[in-house]
Amino acid sequence: MPLKCHNLGQLLSSAVELDEEQAHDTVEFLLDPSVSDLEKENFLLFLSKRGLTADELAFFAKGFLQKSVKLPFQESWKDQPLFDCCGSGGGGLSLFNVSTAIAFVLSTLGVPVVKHGNRGITKVSGSADVLEKLGIAYRLPPEGLYSSLMELGFAFIFAPDYHPCFARLAPVRKKLAEKKVQTLFHFLGPLLNPARPKTQLTGVFKEEHIDLFEGAFRRLGVEKPVVVYGVDEQYNPIGEIGVEGRGKARGLSLETLRPILTKNAIQRGYFSGSINDVIVDCALESASLIEAIFKGEIKGYARGLVVANSFLGLLSWGWDGRLEDALESIEQAIDSGMVYKKLTQARRFALGWRKECP
Repeated sequence: MPLKCHNLGQLLSSAVELDEEQAHDTVEFLLDPSVSDLEKENFLLFLSKRGLTADELAFFAKGFLQKSVKLPFQESWKDQPLFDCCGSGGGGLSLFNVSTAIAFVLSTLGVPVVKHGNRGITKVSGSADVLEKLGIAYRLPPEGLYSSLMELGFAFIFAPDYHPCFARLAPVRKKLAEKKVQTLFHFLGPLLNPARPKTQLTGVFKEEHIDLFEGAFRRLGVEKPVVVYGVDEQYNPIGEIGVEGRGKARGLSLETLRPILTKNAIQRGYFSGSINDVIVDCALESASLIEAIFKGEIKGYARGLVVANSFLGLLSWGWDGRLEDALESIEQAIDSGMVYKKLTQARRFALGWRKECP
C-alpha cells in the first residue's frame, strides 16, 4: 500500500530521521501518479520546513538513482576513479561556468570526468547551456557517453535525459519555485550522477551545507568528496573557491592550500580584477570567456578562478605528488594550448556524433 501524505507528515513531525526504507517509500509517494499534486506539494513544504539530514539526503538520492537510466560504466574508467564537479546551485549568482571549464582542464591532465548537469535554473547559464554555445555535444545516449569518455576522457550527462521520472514532478516543482520554496530537489543535483563517480568536487553557497553534502556523499560511497564554500574579497559566497582559496571546505585543508594559491595568484596577476569581472548575462558570454581563457587571451581574475578550482579538483581526484607541481601542471596545460586543443577535439567529436545520428 502506498504511503499517504499524513503518514509521511507524522514521520517528519516526530523529529525522527527517516531511515532508508522510509526514504524509499517517500520517493515512491512523490512519483505515484495516483497521489495528487497538492498532496505532494504539501509534503515537500513540510519537509522543507523540517529540514534534511545528510543520511536522509543520501537515502533520497539512492531512491532516485535506482530509477535513472543505466550506463555502461560506473565508478571507475580504465582503473581510474571517475570524477564529477557538479555544484549545488541555488546561489542566484550568475558567475561564468567555472566547473564546466575545469572539466576540460582536468580531462586534459588525464582525469576521467563525467560531469552531471542541467540548463540554468538559478543562474543564466547552466552547464548544458554553456556547452551548447561552445559547440559541445551535451545530449548523448549511454553509448555516446561511452564514446566521449573513450575519445576525450570527458563526458557530459544531461540530467533530464537520465532522470526521466523527474518530469512527473515538474508541475509541483514549478509551483513551489514560484513560491520561492527551496525543496529537496534543490539539494539532489550533485548526488544524482548515474555514473556514480568515486571522486567529486562540489561548491555550495551556504556554510551549513558543507557537512550536509560531505556526509551525503560519503553515505553514497563517494571515496573522496570535497565540498567547498568559497567567498569573494567581500566574503560573499560564490559557489566556487576564490583565486586565493578563501572559504571553508571538507575533504581538503584550505589552510595548507591557501598560501600556495595566494603565491601563485600574485605571481600570475590573478588579483587584477574582482568577482564583478566574471558575472555574465548569458550562456554565450560565459562560453566566450571560457574560450578566451583556454586560448590564453585572458590571464587575470577569471583564469585565476579556473586554475584555483582545477587545483582543488585535481587534488580531490587523487593527485599524489607535490602540491606545487599539481598547480604548475594546470598552468602549463593552459599555457601550452593543450586545454584549448581538448576543447577543439570535443567540438570535432560533437560534429562526428551528429553525423552518425539519424
